[in-house]
Amino acid sequence: MSSSGIRIGNFFSTFDTESVISQLTMLRQGPIRKLETQRKQYTAQKAALGGLQANFAGLLLRSKALTEATSVSGKTSAVDGTGVSAAATPTSALGSFTVNVSQLATGTTAKGTVLSAAVDQASVLNRSNFNIPVSAGSFTIKTSAGTATVAVDPATQSLDDVVAAITATGIGVTATVTNDANGRPNRISLSSTQGAIALGAGGDTSNFLQATNLVASPGTTTRVSTFDLARLNPGAKMASASFLGGPPAAGAQSFTINGVTINYDTAADSLNDVIGRINASTAGVTARYDGQTDTISLTQAKTGSLTITLADNGAGDFLAKSGLLAATQTMGTNAQYSIDGGATQYSDSNTVTVNGSMLTLTATTTTAARVTVSQDTASAITAVKNFVAEYNGLMDAITAATKNNGKDTATSGSLVGDSSLAAVQSSLRSIVTSAGSNLSGNFATLGQIGLSFGAVGSALGSTNKLVLDEAKFKSALASDPGSVQAVLSQQELTATLAPAGTGSLASLSGTYSGAKAGTYAISDDGLGTLTATFTPTDGGPDVITTGAITAGGTNSTLIPGITLQAGPALQAGTHSISVAASRQSVIKRIQGYLEVQAGAGGALTKRQETYDKRLADITKRQDQIQSAIDKEMDILRRKFTAMEQAQARAQSITSALSNAMTKISSSNN
Repeated sequence: MSSSGIRIGNFFSTFDTESVISQLTMLRQGPIRKLETQRKQYTAQKAALGGLQANFAGLLLRSKALTEATSVSGKTSAVDGTGVSAAATPTSALGSFTVNVSQLATGTTAKGTVLSAAVDQASVLNRSNFNIPVSAGSFTIKTSAGTATVAVDPATQSLDDVVAAITATGIGVTATVTNDANGRPNRISLSSTQGAIALGAGGDTSNFLQATNLVASPGTTTRVSTFDLARLNPGAKMASASFLGGPPAAGAQSFTINGVTINYDTAADSLNDVIGRINASTAGVTARYDGQTDTISLTQAKTGSLTITLADNGAGDFLAKSGLLAATQTMGTNAQYSIDGGATQYSDSNTVTVNGSMLTLTATTTTAARVTVSQDTASAITAVKNFVAEYNGLMDAITAATKNNGKDTATSGSLVGDSSLAAVQSSLRSIVTSAGSNLSGNFATLGQIGLSFGAVGSALGSTNKLVLDEAKFKSALASDPGSVQAVLSQQELTATLAPAGTGSLASLSGTYSGAKAGTYAISDDGLGTLTATFTPTDGGPDVITTGAITAGGTNSTLIPGITLQAGPALQAGTHSISVAASRQSVIKRIQGYLEVQAGAGGALTKRQETYDKRLADITKRQDQIQSAIDKEMDILRRKFTAMEQAQARAQSITSALSNAMTKISSSNN
């Protein structure tokens, strides 16, 4: 026996137990390896189907986009001039017109009275109702006569004291307290006999010039506060804010605007809180605090002559305190405009419809603005081109997945010989070249609007790519946009009651308004309850609805758009109502076909589920085979162990016999 033979322990020097088991295991695993090859094939085929499903989904998306009611019949608008913006709709008339705007629509406004009391000139500054508290320190005033530094102590000085100190600086400046726009002594005026007044310096430590709104005031020899000294702090809680005549009534209170209740509590809410609550409500007004005039104003959101209704509730007096309750309202106005120089037209809104286009009036005009509406050819071409690209992409992907390069399996597709995919290619091409069903327009085929597989007369099979003749498409769109839209998106579904029903229904009427074709299986319990199970033809999930009916009565809720009529007596049984297309465009037909293939629960999904089952079965069979091999090898190991043990016993006996023979031989000598 050669040195590379089998060896078991010391029984034969060339017999190797584990080598035998390893070789036997490899031999027995042949079926597992064949199954693994099959697993790789199935995995590749499933992955290829998954990739194709993405291509199907892309074409389905583009098909749905083309079947929208205005996918290629959209229009665009352009405005030459000011005062008007325009938005075209599918019903807009093509062409141009001019617009003159003589008045905009406005909303009714109500403006309250001043909220805060005037500044208290005689009290110390920190108790004189300044909107911005004055800090201690000093500030600088300069004229051609020199520079003066004025000290300020809010705890001991009043406004009158500081005004007198400014006048006493000796640099030619006179300070006085003057009235604001509401007649309140609430601003400071500075005048100089010694040239321009310069206010503030880097070393100033008091904010007096900022608190009195002087630092940013314009002017040279005269400077006046730009804002009132005393203004309500809109961020402070109303209970502590300096309302003229005291804050609104304490506690939880409310008021109404246009019938909408606004709640507030002066201890918890600031003026900003209340304004925010008004603006966030459904009262239909915009509230605003004007810091310049220290007032609140309300503006009706809806334009036109509409009164703002206001009321304080219970003990609340917020509207009264703010002067809004008794305010004289400035009524809103209607818009006034004319088209093509015609008679003046009126609208209570600044949005009007002219020739199907939506116009927004933004300003009055001195020169008429011209609005031009055109067919949106660019968007339409883009939508069709997107469809063409996805169609060709899907066809190329199927061809790549199913190509057969003979023995060169490395470059062949994973789905070589897949007849169902070849059928898909054939079916889609057939639909593209076929006519729509009972279309209402002047075009019946995609070829009539420029979609084809190449020039007329091309050799069969030489032009496999779908192409768009843009010139032909533009011409069709310009001459008859409605018919172009119809050949792409028109669909009418008709519901038909099968005559063999055994339940209560006698007939149906109306126009079906559902989105999908399919079948309604209706179960009638004979007691007035109908249960309909709709199974769509695109493979989507069933939809179950229930409704009631009486003897001789009707039901209009069970099936969209359809009225079901019961016979004179109720009886248990079943009915079938089929929904099919009575009119259908070419692209709608493509969409329906793609939904069956790639929609939820469609053919591609089911095929991938089949591969999942096959792969699971392979795993199960491999595990079973390996388990059997493991058991067989375990038995062999036990047998080989027994052989080694027998060998050891034989060697022991042989050794004992040899020793005995040696002793016998020695004794004989």
